[in-house]
Amino acid sequence: MGAIAGLATIGLSACQGRRWYPSEISPDEYVLRAVITEKERMIARYEATVAAGEGPVDLLRRVLDDHKSHLAALRERLPSPDERGGKPEESVSSPSPTPDPVAETAVSVASLRVAESSAAGARGRQSADVSDAGLAQLIASIGACELGHAHLLSRKHPESE
Repeated sequence: MGAIAGLATIGLSACQGRRWYPSEISPDEYVLRAVITEKERMIARYEATVAAGEGPVDLLRRVLDDHKSHLAALRERLPSPDERGGKPEESVSSPSPTPDPVAETAVSVASLRVAESSAAGARGRQSADVSDAGLAQLIASIGACELGHAHLLSRKHPESE
């Protein structure tokens, strides 16, 4: 009898919607924050490379602008404290990915191409991990753009293949 009561309790607790998740943020927001962190790291790499005048600077600036646009679109998707059910003065102490530090030195075009290809591959998995269709589409679109960046970088510097 105790087992049935336990199963009923578990079954009823699963009907609580978003409240069941044992964190201040939803699984979708966790993925969103991870993508934002990755974008910030990519931007830092491009900024360092452009500042050093390495590679095809005009192309790198255009790609950097794309990444900044992606970051802005991703940040717009972050829920406000009101949407999260918290008070405006509360800050979210969420479990977010802790990236390795990004060097402030320029990286090669070949390294940027690899970073773009890797990011594009991750976007497919990340878009599959979210339940919000609009967020999944945004993440997948960003991945497609990153794949385009990798292609452009390989065309400008074929030795990076």
